[in-house]
Amino acid sequence: MNNEILKLVDVSFGYNNDLILKDINLTINKGEYVGIIGLNGSGKSTLLKIILGIIKPTSGEIIKGNKIKIGYVNQTTMVEEGSFMASVFEVVSLGLKKKPFSFINKKEKEKINKTLQLFSLSEYANHSIDSLSGGQAQKVKIAKVLLSNPDIIVLDEPTSGIDESSEEILLEIIAHLHALKKTIILVSHNLSNLSNCDVVYKISDKSINKYEKEIKENA
Repeated sequence: MNNEILKLVDVSFGYNNDLILKDINLTINKGEYVGIIGLNGSGKSTLLKIILGIIKPTSGEIIKGNKIKIGYVNQTTMVEEGSFMASVFEVVSLGLKKKPFSFINKKEKEKINKTLQLFSLSEYANHSIDSLSGGQAQKVKIAKVLLSNPDIIVLDEPTSGIDESSEEILLEIIAHLHALKKTIILVSHNLSNLSNCDVVYKISDKSINKYEKEIKENA
């Protein structure tokens, strides 16, 4: 696969004879920052579910290594997810894939604290997750995913429902993750949020195509 980390070949998906996506061809390279835009109902969520393995395509092939791990950050808040009452430290520690509130050794604690520091969350380590702002909560979710050390980080509208200041900080963090050579797929309805992407794709009419001209004009 050379530098390719994920590839969709002639992928289609639909219910009965009603196709949502048709003959999708998409190649994502290791370390690439990929943006995806599209109107509501265009098939963005369906594409993400296919990439995540939540649903199987009606036809076509998904090529990725057996050990490729994908971390997913959705657009819901912690409260909407029905999360338990926990501190920021405890929620981020779940990225270690351990049982909630299980013993954390010294090395693991150092790893969690470094991740909190990266996201400027150290001072909130002992704060209850439900006391945070929307932007802070999103940072916690991204920190948890990063701690699991995924090969690909998928972010679905991560700036949805947060204020402009938090949005800028969040995008800076995502750009920093890209600088760390993380492979990132960012879905956003806001074209300006995708100005730092290596490549942007637009989903429309059941297809996906590069969106280079528009992103340069609006950046």
